Amino acid sequence: MRAGSLKHKIIIQTYTETQNGFGEVIKGWVNFKTAYASITPISAKEFYKSGTKAEATHKIGIRYVVGVKSKMRILYGIRVFDIQSALNPREANKSLVLICTEVL
Repeated sequence: MRAGSLKHKIIIQTYTETQNGFGEVIKGWVNFKTAYASITPISAKEFYKSGTKAEATHKIGIRYVVGVKSKMRILYGIRVFDIQSALNPREANKSLVLICTEVL
């Protein structure tokens, strides 16, 4: 993976549930890793069934990070991407290709 293509600073977040001192469950997103990435749009769809809903799919490339899973999300500025799949090309542990859906 060429360093010049990794020009977008992203934050990978994981969803957690913790308990406070009163035993209440607190749900939220916690930063897992900050990385530089390449972001490439793949497709976009619009649904008109019950109002307009849009979905955009992106391919995000990063250097290999242990523990990235499909239940995580990516923040890029004010944009949010839900990770659908984390692919390790050739199982070489050098890069990850994240197939994501942008939350619109």
